Amino acid sequence: MAGMNRKQILTFIAMGIGILVIAADLTSINVAIPAIQKSFNVSIETVEWMISGFMLAFGVLLVTAGRLADTYGRKKIFLVGMAIFGTASLIGGLSEDAGLLIAMRVMQGVGGSILWPSVIGITFASVSSQHKGLAMGLVFGIAGIGNSIGPLVGGILTEDISWRWVLFANVPMAIIALILTYFIVDEQVGESSEKSVDFTGIITISIALVSFLYAINQSTTWGWFSGKTIALLAVAVVSLFLFLKFEKNRKNALIPADVMKNGKFMKYCITISVLAPTFFLIFLYIPQYLEKFLGFSPIEAGAGIVPTVITFAIMSPFAGKVFNALGARISIFLGMLITAIGTFGLVLFGFQGTYIHLVLPCLICGIGIGIALACINTAAVGSVDESRASLAGGLTMLFQMAGAALGIAIVTTIFVDTSANELLSRISELGIDVSKSGIAEIKSFIIGSGTEETLKAGIGIDAFNTLLPHIEASYIKGLRIGLGFTGFMLLAGTVYAFFNSKEQS
Repeated sequence: MAGMNRKQILTFIAMGIGILVIAADLTSINVAIPAIQKSFNVSIETVEWMISGFMLAFGVLLVTAGRLADTYGRKKIFLVGMAIFGTASLIGGLSEDAGLLIAMRVMQGVGGSILWPSVIGITFASVSSQHKGLAMGLVFGIAGIGNSIGPLVGGILTEDISWRWVLFANVPMAIIALILTYFIVDEQVGESSEKSVDFTGIITISIALVSFLYAINQSTTWGWFSGKTIALLAVAVVSLFLFLKFEKNRKNALIPADVMKNGKFMKYCITISVLAPTFFLIFLYIPQYLEKFLGFSPIEAGAGIVPTVITFAIMSPFAGKVFNALGARISIFLGMLITAIGTFGLVLFGFQGTYIHLVLPCLICGIGIGIALACINTAAVGSVDESRASLAGGLTMLFQMAGAALGIAIVTTIFVDTSANELLSRISELGIDVSKSGIAEIKSFIIGSGTEETLKAGIGIDAFNTLLPHIEASYIKGLRIGLGFTGFMLLAGTVYAFFNSKEQS
C-alpha cells in the first residue's frame, strides 16, 4: 500500500472489512449447518436454503445495486448494504425457527449484493491508475482470506459456543465498517445528470436472474429436461429479451448503452464466467472427498482447502504488479493457463488416496485464480468510464456467479451420471444383489447428502465393506471426468482471453 495516503489507506480498510465479513460468512455457515439442522429439527434440504437463499439474493441484485451506487452515491449505498447485512445477522442469530433464519440469510444476501458494487466502485476510484491493479488484487485477496478463515471460525464458534455466534460475529465487524465509512470515506457519485430509477429494467432483469439462477441451482435435482427446469429457463429467456428490448433506447437504462455495447468489457465478463467454476468446484468436491474417503472430520476437511485459498489470497495483491508489468492480455492469459494446468493436475494426479497428492494441484489452481481473477476485474472495470465503476463491478460479479452456477450444475450432472453408471456396472460384475433402496442410499452417499452410517444401514456392513473401494473408484472417475470438462473449458477461455483482450494500462 506504499504510495497511498492516510485517507486512502483508511478507506481501503473500511472496504476491506466489508468484503471480509461477507466472504467469511459465506463459508463459515456451511460448518454450522448440521448444528442448525439439529437445533430446529428440520431436513437438510430446508437448512440448505440458508446457502441457496443467500446466493440467489446476492446474485439477483448486483446489477441494480451497482447502478444505484453510481447514481446516488457509493458511500450511501455501502452504508445501506452494511446496515442490512449487520441487522439481518443479528436477527438471524436470535431466530427461534428455521423460517425466520432462512429469511434473514436472504436479507444478508441482499445486504451483500448492495455492498459489493459499492466496494469495487469506491476502491477503484479512490486510488491512482498505477495503484488500481494492487487495490483490486487486495480486495480479492481479502475475500480469499475471508473464505479461508470462515470454515475454521465457524467450526470453533459452533463447537465451543453456539452456531448462533457464527451470525453474531458479523455484527461488531459491520458496526466498525459503518463507523469508518461514515467518518472517513468521501462520497462518490459517478453520475449527476439522471437520477430517476429504471423500475422496468430492475423488474425484468430480476425476474430473468431469479429464474435462471434457481433453474440452474435445482437442475441437478429436477433434471435438465424436467418441465420445471425448462419452464424457468424459458421465463429467464423471455424476461431477458424484454429487458434488452425495453432498455435499448431508454435514457435512464439500468445498464446504459455505453456499457452494454462495450465489447471489451463484455469479453472480460465472458472470460470471468469461464474461470469461476474451478474455484467453487474445489470448495464443493475436495472437502467431500476428504471426508468420505480419507477419514477427515468436517473441520479437518475445511482446513484441507485452506492452503489453496491462502495461496489465492497471497497471489491476488501480487496480481497488481503482474498486471502493470505485463498488461491485461498476457496477465489474464497467464492466470488462466496456470489454473488450467492445476485443474488437469487434479484430474491426473490428485486422487491417489492421500491428501498430499491434492495439495500441489490445488495450490497451482490458487496461484492461477489469484492472478486471473484480480487481473480480469481490474481490466474490466478499467475498460468503462469511472462513473460506471460500481455497475461494472456488479456485472463482473454477476457473470462470475452465473458462470460458477452453470459450471457447477454441468459438472455435477457429469459427475453424478458417470459415477452412478460406473458403480452400477461394477455391482453387476461383482454379482452383488443390492435393493433399489440400497442403490438410492449409494447414490445419496456419492452425491453428498448421505453418510457412511446411513449407507451401512441401507446396504448392510458386509456389502458396505465390499463395495466401498468400488464406490470410491466410481466417485473418482466421475470427478475426474467432470473436472476434465472444466479444464478444457479453461483452455478454451485461455485462448479466448489471449486473442480477444487488448492491452490496457
